[in-house]
Amino acid sequence: EVIMNRLAYRNFGTHETLVGNFVTDIGSDIGGVRWFELRRVGAGNWTLFQEGTYSPSLTDNRWMGGIAMDGSGNIALAYNVSSQTIFPSIRYTGRLSTDTLGTMTQPETVLGAGSANNGSNRYGDYSAMSVDPSDNCTFWFTGQFNTASQWSTRIASFKFDQCGVAPP
Repeated sequence: EVIMNRLAYRNFGTHETLVGNFVTDIGSDIGGVRWFELRRVGAGNWTLFQEGTYSPSLTDNRWMGGIAMDGSGNIALAYNVSSQTIFPSIRYTGRLSTDTLGTMTQPETVLGAGSANNGSNRYGDYSAMSVDPSDNCTFWFTGQFNTASQWSTRIASFKFDQCGVAPP
């Protein structure tokens, strides 16, 4: 599959990280977000540190993700959601640096609830996630959702209460 947007890079001094994501078929033509973290220590090679597929339901498509890591090593993943019963919407989840590897443990939270079907022939070209350099904790996500038949852009921010703690 095609990696979405760009890989997000962090240098913690003791190690470097790259986080990324892409859409994968979880079965029955339902999309889920596959995410990963690569690490490098010193001048060594990049290796896969952790990975997972986020799809808490088997009926809702998740795609067009954006991912980043804050200054404490917490990861946030935001994405579009839609199904037969959910209009194109934006949600996010995440994991704390102390969580079991390969898991997204933060509750799925709505950033923008859709209220209409998408009537255009284009959708979701511009999703992105970044971390605010002013506090190294606030995640900013930009993505599309539908409040009418034409998609709208949402710019939203959030952070985890556990940010500000040094990563393990």
